[in-house]
Amino acid sequence: MAESNITSNGKNRTRLAYIILGASIAAITILAIFTIKQDPTDAKNIFTMVLPMFASWVGTILAFYYGRENFESANQEVRRMVQQITPEQRAKELVSKHMRPFSTMICFEISKGKGEADFKLSELRAKFGGNVSRLPIIDADKKPKYIIHESSLNGYISAGGKDTDTLKAFLNAQKAKGIEYGFNKGFIVVPEQSTLGDAKRKMDETPHCQDIFVTKEGSEKEPLSGWISDRRMGKLLEV
Repeated sequence: MAESNITSNGKNRTRLAYIILGASIAAITILAIFTIKQDPTDAKNIFTMVLPMFASWVGTILAFYYGRENFESANQEVRRMVQQITPEQRAKELVSKHMRPFSTMICFEISKGKGEADFKLSELRAKFGGNVSRLPIIDADKKPKYIIHESSLNGYISAGGKDTDTLKAFLNAQKAKGIEYGFNKGFIVVPEQSTLGDAKRKMDETPHCQDIFVTKEGSEKEPLSGWISDRRMGKLLEV
């Protein structure tokens, strides 16, 4: 509503500016015609006296309206800055308020009765694309198992791995290099009532961790409620 009013006011001021300029041009034109008809020899003196008056009038009115518009714009910006939440205040807010809800997450599910050896990397890679560069892997009960970044899979393929390799083969090869993607390795889990600040500290304390999964009570044995990446956490806390 406020933006609509500002837009409307801007259109009104623009309309007023055209009216004022048009009226001034019309008045000067009429005065010129009338003066030349009455006494062409005195036209220069009359214009010398009248034109500054028109210029002052137009300038005063335009300065008032456009100065007011600039003031309102500046005032709105000040209000926005005053209302902006500081990183310290944001750190006290709950992760449940800012997490990406599970219902909107793109995940890869290891269906019941199957394991990591039953899925090829090509199936995981098919999930990537667009804004998806990290893939949470869950079990049939929606519990978190791993989170794998597209860059990790691409690096594996570039180093000689194949799309036909299984997820298990990939995990074993990466583990041999000291890289793991499971609980308290690739991700941590926090409860819905955890603050952003607490979640960030826990993530920082976990080497190589870049993702935070959220469950109701903070256990990896519970279904996922949501997810916050380190990138989103950085934007929220401006770190």
